[in-house]
Amino acid sequence: MKALITGGTSGIGLAMAKELLKKNYEVILISRKEGDLDELKKEYPSSHITFWSYDLSKEEECYRLLDETKDIDFDIFINNAGFGDIGRINKTSLEKEVNMVMVNDVATLILVKSFLLRFMKKDQGRILMVASAAAFGVAPYMNVYYATKAFVYSLAHGYYRELKDNKSHVTLSVLCPGPVKTRFEETANAKFTMGALSKEKCAAIAIKGLLKGKFEIVPTMKIKAGHLFSHFVPKRMISKALRKQSEIKD
Repeated sequence: MKALITGGTSGIGLAMAKELLKKNYEVILISRKEGDLDELKKEYPSSHITFWSYDLSKEEECYRLLDETKDIDFDIFINNAGFGDIGRINKTSLEKEVNMVMVNDVATLILVKSFLLRFMKKDQGRILMVASAAAFGVAPYMNVYYATKAFVYSLAHGYYRELKDNKSHVTLSVLCPGPVKTRFEETANAKFTMGALSKEKCAAIAIKGLLKGKFEIVPTMKIKAGHLFSHFVPKRMISKALRKQSEIKD
């Protein structure tokens, strides 16, 4: 059994790789850098672990990945690569935000749609799209990140319905965690003010849901309650509430 994981050499991606290795999957990890790959190989010395370097902020790299894996029969595709940023509108980098849209959304569209078509052709396979609880609301100072995750969440819902309409045996899941203890805060120039879930716990919940064919995977009751709450409250009130959920590091 083979699994391909983007953003698989650190954070939630690495933790999900470990969960699949425990279940005897062969994992191929995609990232720009090797990250914690050595740690993973030392922990699972007898497992089949492969690393390939791609820069998913570039469309041509996404298509190169698809071309170079076209003859591999994967059972699972996990679209996990992504990053965030926080800051005042006059301080944040437009270039970084455009790269964020490219990785979080454009690469997601290219890769998820392509793997869906591959899996639908053979009528089997599992896909996990990593979104975020950010998809449920709007927030100042993390405007672009929240918008990118809303795109992922909306795309997942549409594809899920198409799979059902086509009576496909392919399963699609979308993971929507709240804050998770990873390097996200460092990359996003932020500090979470609410409790963060461990990446190991998040990954265990994600893989369990994926293998069960569960569509929406929302870890913790607090985030589930927030999701429900978001359906009944005006967006401007949500943005006011969320402005204090993370601190900007000036």
